[in-house]
Amino acid sequence: MLYDYTDQIKVFWPTIMLAWDKHSIERPIIECDLDSAKVIAYPSHEYIENLSERDREPAREKFDQTLDDGGMVIFIRDNRNRVLQSYTFGRDCFEPLP
Repeated sequence: MLYDYTDQIKVFWPTIMLAWDKHSIERPIIECDLDSAKVIAYPSHEYIENLSERDREPAREKFDQTLDDGGMVIFIRDNRNRVLQSYTFGRDCFEPLP
C-alpha cells in the first residue's frame, strides 16, 4: 500500500534543501524520519546497500537516473505504519520527476 506523504515533505522541504545543499557533492539520499522529525543526508551507496536485496538494484537505477536528470531522491521513513517509501524531486521545484 502506498501512502501520500507530500504534505509531510512540504513541511520538511526547507530542511531537505539545507541537507541537499550541504551534501550535494556527495550525491546523497535524503531521508525524512517522521517519528523523530529528522532529515538526514546519507551516502547513497551505503544507503542503497542497506536496502533489501530485492530493492537494491531498482533503487540504484532510480537514484542514478534521478540525479542524472538533476533531481534528488527522498525516502520517507514512517515506522508507525512500517513504511519506507521513496520520492524523486527536481532540485528547483516541488514537483515529482516522471
